[in-house]
Amino acid sequence: MYTLLNPQGGGQLAYRILHFKTARQFNYFTSCTTADGLHYVATSKDDTIMGTMYIKRKTWSEDDMKLFQLLAKNFYGTDDSEGLFLDLGANIGTTGIYFTKKLAQNLKLLAFEPDPENFKLLRTNLILNDLYKKTTVENYGLGNEETEMTMYKAPWNPGANRLFQERDDQETEIIKIISLDKYFAEKNISAKDVKYIWIDTEGFEPQVLFGAKNILTENPAPIFMEINPHWYKKSGCLDKLINFLSELYPYYIFVQEVFRDKKIEVYPIEKLREFQDYPTYLGDFFLIHELKDEVKGVAE
Repeated sequence: MYTLLNPQGGGQLAYRILHFKTARQFNYFTSCTTADGLHYVATSKDDTIMGTMYIKRKTWSEDDMKLFQLLAKNFYGTDDSEGLFLDLGANIGTTGIYFTKKLAQNLKLLAFEPDPENFKLLRTNLILNDLYKKTTVENYGLGNEETEMTMYKAPWNPGANRLFQERDDQETEIIKIISLDKYFAEKNISAKDVKYIWIDTEGFEPQVLFGAKNILTENPAPIFMEINPHWYKKSGCLDKLINFLSELYPYYIFVQEVFRDKKIEVYPIEKLREFQDYPTYLGDFFLIHELKDEVKGVAE
């Protein structure tokens, strides 16, 4: 294993960039320590998440997770004294690890990652960060039914593996899909225990939500998820998704706008239809169950 674990190692920025790109050519395993002291292991072919963390010395999901917690407290009054953080599409663990290690140490982590290689790295990273005993990790994909599907692997970003084909030469893997509702029922987990839900399943987000209808109906907890209206239209589920969310999460915040404009704008979920023909309108969204009266007028 090729390691870069020394937090003082790597030298200047230009050297770290060269060092990482050189290591990647040999498909080594590369380790990165962030400025916060969190340790991650990933393949060097991961030049998106691991490359950014090694070069910048910053956890990939740090800004998103800080904003997620802030919005959850402001719009839901979320209490972090106990409960579950759901990491749905966990990849190597940067999201759930940062949140439960740095922001809400009393929460337990429940993470799902279907790719076998990413799943091994996820478990390793949980051990490296002393979180394995307070975490449940499952090697499943999530959807609205129990089945098996073909996953197509992204060559230079394992976090972008997805359930639809982009190129003819992509490596594939057969993965198991289960519904979150069935998993909770079989494991006797209460929906009320859920405090945060993070979803990044590369275009399969609607199916994940459809398979969690019982949980979300009982407890519409804060959701931070990737959304792509154009892809959902192409796959035939945009209308169903908007109708589904209208009952439980009728408003949203476009996270990239918050970072870009430094202000929070709240939109009705129906507005997503306006962007169904724009492939570039995608990113992270914070879903809102209900608004205070003073905010509702602005949103509508």
